[in-house]
Amino acid sequence: MPGPLDHLIVIELATEMPVAIAGMLLADHGADVVKVEPVGGSYFAHELTRKSWDRSKRSVEIDVAADGTSLRGLLAGADIFLHALEDGQAAALGLDADSLARDFPNLIVVALTAYGADTPFADRPRGEGLAAALLGTMVDKGSPFRPGPVYLGHPALHYGQAFLGVIGALTAVRARRQIGRGQRVEASLLDAMLAQSPMNNWWQEEGISYIKAGDSGAVDRFGRTRLVTGMFECGDGLFLQIHTGGQGGFKAAMDVLGFGDRVQGVTGAAEMSVPLSDDEYHIARVEVFEAFKGKSRAEWIALFQAADVAALPVLEPAQVLLDEQVEFVGQRVALPDPDFGTIYQAAPAVRFDKTPCAPPRPAPMVGADNGALADLIARRRETLAAEGKPLDRPLAGIKVVDFSSFFAVGFGGRLLSDLGADVIKVETPDGDQMRPLPDCFDAAQRGKRDIVLNLKHPEALEAALKLVAQADVVTHNLRPGKADKLGIGYEALSKINPRLLYVYLPGYGSKGPKSLLKSFAPLVSGWTGLLYEGGGVGNPPTRSVFGNEDYNNGFLGAAGILMGLERRAITGEGDYMECPQLHSSLWTTSEHFLDADKQVVYGFRLDREQMGYNALDRLYRTQDGHLCIACRQDDRFAALARAVGQPGLIADPRFATPRDRAAQDAALIEALSPFFAERTSADAFAALDAAGAPCEIARETSWVREALWQDWALASNRVIENHDSMYGHVRQFGSFIHLSATPGHAQKSAPRLGEHTSQILAEVGYAPDAIDALIASGKAAQAADVTGRIASRVSAA
Repeated sequence: MPGPLDHLIVIELATEMPVAIAGMLLADHGADVVKVEPVGGSYFAHELTRKSWDRSKRSVEIDVAADGTSLRGLLAGADIFLHALEDGQAAALGLDADSLARDFPNLIVVALTAYGADTPFADRPRGEGLAAALLGTMVDKGSPFRPGPVYLGHPALHYGQAFLGVIGALTAVRARRQIGRGQRVEASLLDAMLAQSPMNNWWQEEGISYIKAGDSGAVDRFGRTRLVTGMFECGDGLFLQIHTGGQGGFKAAMDVLGFGDRVQGVTGAAEMSVPLSDDEYHIARVEVFEAFKGKSRAEWIALFQAADVAALPVLEPAQVLLDEQVEFVGQRVALPDPDFGTIYQAAPAVRFDKTPCAPPRPAPMVGADNGALADLIARRRETLAAEGKPLDRPLAGIKVVDFSSFFAVGFGGRLLSDLGADVIKVETPDGDQMRPLPDCFDAAQRGKRDIVLNLKHPEALEAALKLVAQADVVTHNLRPGKADKLGIGYEALSKINPRLLYVYLPGYGSKGPKSLLKSFAPLVSGWTGLLYEGGGVGNPPTRSVFGNEDYNNGFLGAAGILMGLERRAITGEGDYMECPQLHSSLWTTSEHFLDADKQVVYGFRLDREQMGYNALDRLYRTQDGHLCIACRQDDRFAALARAVGQPGLIADPRFATPRDRAAQDAALIEALSPFFAERTSADAFAALDAAGAPCEIARETSWVREALWQDWALASNRVIENHDSMYGHVRQFGSFIHLSATPGHAQKSAPRLGEHTSQILAEVGYAPDAIDALIASGKAAQAADVTGRIASRVSAA
């Protein structure tokens, strides 16, 4: 299928949902993905998610335990092998890392494991809900409807793991061109959780943070920071979200809401560094909720957008596919469907000018390509042309020049930096508007170099263009038209550097009726349905969920860059790439769609009690807490039935298959609930765990900040420590993707404003006196001190 990856052959061993999602991302952008399914399909093959997550793939049925020859035949002609096997399972099938490396030395093996072999949880069973319970993710966002842990309504861990797997796979493809062989890539559910945590979780010696610890969905989570973002109910009972980021945003929002005379105006990029006064705090954290009751949602959105304050409605999943912006950019695609006649889904998220992706094909029936299995086995990929040179880090030699501000684009660059790319952040003399938020800024910018150039001056622009001439990638999220005005638009830069990959990650797109609006997380997430996902059936939307568009746009931006670099390795040409937050947010709710009448169809949905998706994948109340189970597969269900003293459930025809059990959801909940209600969490866990029925006690406290102090996390580079950052002594999250032959290595904290200006200018050919002249004239800036603490003390506490 056309797209930047149309030369890659991928074998997907389809046993877990993140594997299917990773395969979808590769297939969407041109890879030939062969889905290897057990006879009859996996336990979730009958679900509506297949219509999205398996689109554009082929499907063959193979009993891998009985017929390893066919799978190995497919692997002989493949570039990438995606699986979710733990080490013991892989070894039993002859698919362990050593065997695959020996038999298929050019194959890239992507293992999407539960926790990773080098963590304390290596022997625990797999399950997104289980991981969320064990790692405390279920208490990251409190419920407005009930106390206690909340089952994740949005499958953020699954999407995050899929993103990490694809980024790792494409990084290994790039490395293979140099070292001449494949390698193993691992990304776990634990890594996916950590990868979506650094914005709000670090340790700093004085406790500085822009957000309060605890429930990050709480209304006062930003404390006295001059920032309002959250969900508000309007006078007509509908919900919206606003975000006051950007210069003057807080004051502009207060003016719209009628509090302008009680709020001071703060000019420049330092607005968020000025704490709220007592009266301002009461307005922003208390009075604002009642103020929203004064007008309808449509009225408020019109007023905020006219004042250049980010505001969007909170919608159900897939409803946004009907929006005028989605229509304008062609992000809604129609596919024929045997059940609905026609369904409407989100289009592939990443767009390239020179290598556009084809419209997706409908998902295949299980075994649709069985007849072609012999031909698929006979295929061989193109001969690998490799330099055969050693490579310390997989993206060494790649230079990224980043003109962006705020989190999403910077986070994608930070992922590439951890893998070895030289990422240079270009800032104005005022600096990124996110700099006053220390943990958030550090999470996105750690490990990079920094140069300050005032692009409004021709001499500074000339320096930027010299830097771009040496770059592989340029990234930014400036509003449409601004890059051209500054002299760094695509047409100008591609003439200077024809091999340049020009990457644009705006909020809504370069064109269209919403293209000029401000975009901030989590507004686009709410717009594309995450808050209704988290609320549960029949409930109003919840105020916050785990995972948002900043992370997702960063993940997809990094993946898209690697796609573009892979295509360039073949054609020798640069390209223009665009992936707005709108596109990435649509793609990460792709399990939901519209039917032929353009009505919302949920792929799966959290129940009203926010306990789970169905009887066998949910939380159960115990005498002293909650236990999470994940027992949808036949063997797991049988183990559960024996553990709860009801072996008769196994032979009951109502529960014979995963499809049957899903249809009898209420009956199963009724049958299982008394067992848990009569026991403590520890007793219930002991009974199920001994019987081999996967379960975890749901933590009542967060684990993520504890991980910052665990030796295994530091030893595995998942956590890094810096005693001499500009914030003092800090611990923060490091690497999330693990490559066997060319590992990445997270290091360093975020750069100071202009920390590397002189160094970078020298690298592009400026003599010392020319550098001094640029700095003396204010056209560039060099940090006066590159050691010691900076003055910022912004904290929500």
